[in-house]
Amino acid sequence: MKGKRICLKAGLTEENYSLFLKWLSDIEIIGYLYSAKRMVDFKTIADIKNFLAEEEDEMFWGIYAEDDAFIGYASLCSFQGKEQCEFNIFILDKNYWGKGIGMEVTSLMLNYAFNELGMEKVVLETSEFHQSAIRLYEKVGFKKIEVIPNDRTVFHNGEWVLSGSVIMKIEKNNFHSLLF
Repeated sequence: MKGKRICLKAGLTEENYSLFLKWLSDIEIIGYLYSAKRMVDFKTIADIKNFLAEEEDEMFWGIYAEDDAFIGYASLCSFQGKEQCEFNIFILDKNYWGKGIGMEVTSLMLNYAFNELGMEKVVLETSEFHQSAIRLYEKVGFKKIEVIPNDRTVFHNGEWVLSGSVIMKIEKNNFHSLLF
């Protein structure tokens, strides 16, 4: 899948895993993830592969910048027929934060989920403290549907704290791609 500034390529390569492992050592990158405390201890590529393999039906795409540099990944998983799936995005390279890349990737992935896979709705979850992510998802059309209090530990404002998870969803009939 090709956007204006990025390209999504199905799957991850061995080279991707090496960069992934390097970026996992930066708590600022992984701090808001549900599994952040667990991921901090990853020391090998096998640790990452085993973690990613836990979701049996997950479809991965590497996120590549214009110069073909790997900068993160996106996925769809937890499929419930054509009714619903879950979306994840992880921009690992901080040089690409705040530049609209997340918006572009999210729009491409939603377009794929709705128009290629025929999904009726897409859900996601993020930390209640990850306000930039929540704003991005709302701009694309996601709506908050639930907050699960204190269900994850995240790294926020320089320390590990309890955070709630914000569950959001977007339905096919409410999605209007920002790219196409």
